[in-house]
Amino acid sequence: MRSSVTAAGLGIAAGGLGLRALVALGRVLTLADLPPHADPGTAAAVYDALTETLCGAAWVAVAAGLALALTTWLTLRVRRTPPADEAPRQASPVAATPDPP
Repeated sequence: MRSSVTAAGLGIAAGGLGLRALVALGRVLTLADLPPHADPGTAAAVYDALTETLCGAAWVAVAAGLALALTTWLTLRVRRTPPADEAPRQASPVAATPDPP
């Protein structure tokens, strides 16, 4: 179960990185296809203003996914140790009882 949660966290982080990469690719393609009379600086500012929230959400997804994956991965590595004053529990033997007639 925990390994699937770790994988989900890594998937969320990968999705955030993919979203950020696609936004950057869209910016490059948009600015490359401007008409000759358009100002590239203005177009870049407009594109950045329109996608600012999307980029922020992508980075939040990366951070949250990595935090989830790291947390679940670390909990797999932590072992519960009994307190020093508590002796380890041992199974008590079960006495054999005869079958009733």
